[in-house]
Amino acid sequence: MPSVTRELQIGSPGRQWPFSRGLVAESLLNAGATPDEAAAVARRVEAELRASRRGAVSAAQLKALMVEVTRDVGGRVMAAAVEQQTAAYEDLMVIAKKGELPFSRGVLARSLEDTGLLGSEAYAVASRIDIQLRQKGVKALSVAEIDDLTERTLQDMYGEQLKLTYRFLRQNRGKLGVMGSSGDAPEPFSKGILSQSLLAAGVPPDSARKVARVTQRQLRGAEDRLVERRIIRERVEQLLEAEVGPDVAARYRLLQVIRHPPRPLVILLGGVSGTGKSYLAAEIAYRLGIARVISTDSIREVMRSMVSPALLPTLHASTFTAWQALSDPNEVTPEHPSTEVLLLGFREQVQQVSVGLDAVVRRSIEEGMSVVMEGVHLVPGYLSARHGAIVIPMLITLPDQSEHRRHFESRDKQTTQSRPLHRYMRYFEEIRAMQDDLEQLARRLDVPILDSLSLDESADQAVDVVMRRILTELTPEERVRLLGNEELSLEQTDLTKVGEEMQR
Repeated sequence: MPSVTRELQIGSPGRQWPFSRGLVAESLLNAGATPDEAAAVARRVEAELRASRRGAVSAAQLKALMVEVTRDVGGRVMAAAVEQQTAAYEDLMVIAKKGELPFSRGVLARSLEDTGLLGSEAYAVASRIDIQLRQKGVKALSVAEIDDLTERTLQDMYGEQLKLTYRFLRQNRGKLGVMGSSGDAPEPFSKGILSQSLLAAGVPPDSARKVARVTQRQLRGAEDRLVERRIIRERVEQLLEAEVGPDVAARYRLLQVIRHPPRPLVILLGGVSGTGKSYLAAEIAYRLGIARVISTDSIREVMRSMVSPALLPTLHASTFTAWQALSDPNEVTPEHPSTEVLLLGFREQVQQVSVGLDAVVRRSIEEGMSVVMEGVHLVPGYLSARHGAIVIPMLITLPDQSEHRRHFESRDKQTTQSRPLHRYMRYFEEIRAMQDDLEQLARRLDVPILDSLSLDESADQAVDVVMRRILTELTPEERVRLLGNEELSLEQTDLTKVGEEMQR
């Protein structure tokens, strides 16, 4: 305990405090003195103050005496360090919106405990920050400056993750934070996102909202402001088992793996024009929490801008008219091609566009980003499995010709005729022939076929396909790490039946 002499008062008449030999010694230690030197200076300073018989000494007078005594005991270099610093008995003022307040190691330490540090560790960080500021002679600083210094100190002492955790806490004061296991910054807890993932797992809307609401209430009732994603998943699974049963709880567990997969997902959604690929791709991405959706048409347009029509004429045509570029210029081009010629032109364009698609897949894997790709150029067998990713091909079809025609009519109205209906109707039989060929390829290569007329039904089917593929792709080690010690089977998630239906 520091020695306190009550007869000696430090400060101004309006604000005084008892002299503390311990704070004088601490100031010397901050300036680089040894414990023996600090104790010697503190004793001599106290002795000289007593000898002077002063009733009160200002902080400036005390510091001047400290510098003088330090010069005799430790030399000029140490005296200069003492003179430059803000002494331990002087307040560091924090400038906030509501005014100025003295800096408190205890207050900062308590906020650091929210990051997961032990009390002793948090106080050590706060003390280090206090010493750094005093050694530089800082008298006042803003809250933002303290936060920035705290982040740098945390990174030096504990690494990037703890720095990002502290940043989340200060930027989202009062909000719940969700922490993963990858070392990234925490994310704000969202009841809406949780409800969305529950709906994607097949939970009825009322039950999804109830489970999300109860989960949020339970988390807010806890003392910790940060919670691991694993803890949230376990709580949600318990609530789901009680609310809707163990099968849905198992599906939810697997869906969380999809949202945070061990390797990037590359979902390939193929199909001819007019089958609703764009809408379905967006819905699948929304349900699975995938931010990147890419159309093969956009890749084709980029390639067209770089390659002359004279060099690759099939690239600059539509998929159902690419055959025209293969016709003999000395012969009259027929109004409609044979199936063989139609598919020859189509596949040549697919081969060309696949070069760009392959580059997009490679980039997504390098970035560790999942992606949903959609387009007629995603023909089964052209983009093979990739090391470092889970590639999931699917084909969407419309078996009913009348419904297919209505899709084109609806799109014509929604796009204000930017994609003319008459053009697709002229080559409607060619488009249907391409679909037949894609179906045959898909069945031969065991690529799942989505043929529901409803967007929701197709999205449900697609999510089930992704779940099934993920479950079969996980290594034994990944199963234990991501799904728990219990082996999750296809039967538990009701995916066996789904897989059979996809292949019919």
